[in-house]
Amino acid sequence: DNGICRTTQVSTAPFPWGPRRRMRAIRSVMLARGGIPAYLSRASASMAPPALLLAPRRPLSINRDRLDLNVTSDESGDMDMFDDWGSDLDVTAGRIERQLREKKIDETGAARGQGKRKSSRASVKIREGTGDITINGRMHVEYFFDMHHRAKMLEPFEVTGTECRFDVEAEVKGGGHNGQSEAIRLAISKALQNFEPDFRIKLKREQLLRTDIRRVQPKKWGKTKARRAWQWVKR
Repeated sequence: DNGICRTTQVSTAPFPWGPRRRMRAIRSVMLARGGIPAYLSRASASMAPPALLLAPRRPLSINRDRLDLNVTSDESGDMDMFDDWGSDLDVTAGRIERQLREKKIDETGAARGQGKRKSSRASVKIREGTGDITINGRMHVEYFFDMHHRAKMLEPFEVTGTECRFDVEAEVKGGGHNGQSEAIRLAISKALQNFEPDFRIKLKREQLLRTDIRRVQPKKWGKTKARRAWQWVKR
């Protein structure tokens, strides 16, 4: 038989599976029989006849024009060839050194941050103190009457556990109270990150360093709002 398994010459009809599934099936059968395929390309697997799965358990040597395989059981038992496979590899090649963030504090000991939300723009300056918060020269309890807006603005301090530890001076313009509170929150989060880089992990976990890019859609012609249409009346 010239070293060719007779069972591999039974049929060359197209296999009912796809090429990827056929390749996985051939590889799993070869590995189950104790042999490791030395070369099993996707093109060769797509040419594999279905009778190959019924071949007896012995070393196979199949013609290259029929199937590009050279499977021997001796190769699986010799594991010394894998001992020093990585000795010549430079595992540090192409690795980018991670740069640690540094504190960004000015000469007065204050850290700055800026934030945006809708049409609001906020600029914040924080420094260690007793927890006084002023917005446009006014106390935050006088500027924001809604407790929801106050809680939203103070969320970064709650996440990092720094309540009543920093004095905040914020300047905000544009938009309403909801947009301004969220803009100040983002600015405070960035200022805390600049003051202490270790806070970045906690702030990022709560998505407090992410800018919300959503905007109000413009009103469309023939509609009452951006999407709201006139109420339809049949008669």
